Amino acid sequence: MEFITSVFKLENIIYIIVTVIVVIMTTIRQFSIQDKKNQDNNDQILDNLFKIENQNGKILYLLELHSHDIKMIKKDISMLENRISRIERSHADLYEKLGGKKDDNS
Repeated sequence: MEFITSVFKLENIIYIIVTVIVVIMTTIRQFSIQDKKNQDNNDQILDNLFKIENQNGKILYLLELHSHDIKMIKKDISMLENRISRIERSHADLYEKLGGKKDDNS
């Protein structure tokens, strides 16, 4: 009888050891899978950040380019306004010389 109880105890100990080993191996496997997924996600995030950095460089270049264009357009507008003002004065002077009144809005 004692032999049978000792065999059952030994069988239980072996069962417990095997169960613990299986649980440890499964846990290690799950952590390994999760770590690989995290690494893949981190790599994807780094790739996206690199793409964003490249796009930022392009955007800065375009902003510099267009700010120069805007400055040139403002300069051209100012020059055109001056020309229009001179043409209007010239037109008014010519109208006066032809006999029109100064306050006539024709």
